[in-house]
Amino acid sequence: MAEEDFNEEMLQREEDNYPFEEMTDTGMTELLMSLENISLEDQLANIGVSFHDKLFELIDEAHLDNKDVWKRANLDRKHFSKIQCDQNYHPKKKTVMALCIALHLDLEQSKDLLARADWAFSPSSKVDLIVQKAIIDKQYDMMQLNVTLFKYTNEILGV
Repeated sequence: MAEEDFNEEMLQREEDNYPFEEMTDTGMTELLMSLENISLEDQLANIGVSFHDKLFELIDEAHLDNKDVWKRANLDRKHFSKIQCDQNYHPKKKTVMALCIALHLDLEQSKDLLARADWAFSPSSKVDLIVQKAIIDKQYDMMQLNVTLFKYTNEILGV
């Protein structure tokens, strides 16, 4: 997709086009009903994988070196080292989105990684909509994405 087309599509994207396909009212009700039948102790005993563990699992699955990831994500070495060394580190939302781009994650994987860091894509954020669209279109060029982000929001991902 040409940059002009990509940029034009970003302008046309409205809040009502935000994809909520995976969590309908029925899906939420089913999730809550299934949680009703499980004790709190069982839920806590089966807690999901942390952001830190999931990130490094995804890096391993992609057969990437850590250096490749922090460079692709437009992060500096010290910041990435902090993420790597501190299992309880809580990254900023833009850092997680940059890592999603660097790892070439699809939309579901990106939502999952964001959720593990206590974040989510917002339908009312231009940055989130632009990053989401790039992920959907498999546009993983961080430089091009940052040009688009800066053009519409004066913000960039990474550093």
